[in-house]
Amino acid sequence: MRSFALWYSTKNDESLNKEATVHVNLWEKGENKKKYYFDFGLLIEDIVDIESIYLYAPFPIEKEQVKDLGSIISNNRLASAIFNENFTTTDGEPKKLLVNGIEGKPEFFIYSLEINNQVEVSEFKRDNKTPGTMIELKINTIIPMKILRYYFRIRLEVNKEAVHLINDKIRGVSFFSNQFTNTEVIDFRLNDIRSCSEELREKFNKGSKFQILAVHYLILKNADDLIIHHGKEINSRMLESDLWKSYIEGTNQNIIAYHIKSKAKKSIDSETNKLKVSEYVEDFTDLTRFQYQKGTRMILLMYMLGVVFLGALGGVVGNWLSSIIGL
Repeated sequence: MRSFALWYSTKNDESLNKEATVHVNLWEKGENKKKYYFDFGLLIEDIVDIESIYLYAPFPIEKEQVKDLGSIISNNRLASAIFNENFTTTDGEPKKLLVNGIEGKPEFFIYSLEINNQVEVSEFKRDNKTPGTMIELKINTIIPMKILRYYFRIRLEVNKEAVHLINDKIRGVSFFSNQFTNTEVIDFRLNDIRSCSEELREKFNKGSKFQILAVHYLILKNADDLIIHHGKEINSRMLESDLWKSYIEGTNQNIIAYHIKSKAKKSIDSETNKLKVSEYVEDFTDLTRFQYQKGTRMILLMYMLGVVFLGALGGVVGNWLSSIIGL
């Protein structure tokens, strides 16, 4: 089971039909010891009576691998880039930055979570043996005032070896080249409950499901990487390095953002003659493949040393056998 899962609990254990928009960014850092970063942003239309938000991740992580991003995106330029809107912001209360509404889109708060007090991380095995992680955001600690729309954003950092939804292995090495072409397959799923373990399905069904207005999935890749297959409509753009350097840590490469999205369907209400949601996004799946080149000098050096060692060992064994049989 490779799917993430998202739901919430209420104070009175009743369904409140809360609407939400989900943002997911996936990016990576490093080569030999590669790390993947999953950034989840949740725009909740109304947080009243929500007790906790739960995010299941299909890999093991510890609490120190979870980071709040609310404070990082709390500036005009980066907030506008994240939401792809010409937003302006106004300093508000501590931990809250007010994003002013524009063109019929209401205002909302970007909220900075306290990881130690407002986030809980616990192991949740996905098939009785393979570890996954349950991340709980304690929303009941927030006292809403006039504005009820809130945006939360967290980052999950995980080592390459633990992420089974991404397949990135050496396909073959040529002795006549110092590079090889590798294929990276990313199988991202959100709320694909049919593929989940029985224990997780039970946990998910006991909670309240968000009425998802949209899922915006961005894969951030080196500009030299080649996208070779995609099943959904995709948009792409080059990121401004000076703008995003505070968000994408430790990279000086040119980055392309590949944007895949799924939105709720809307239709005209016959009574009000206005657009209304007729079908929410229930789940989201995307399979993407990239090709990239990577140097193999270290691998070739290891092969050469192995050949030299085997040659030397063969000589020693040959001399020993010759001495035994008297040649």
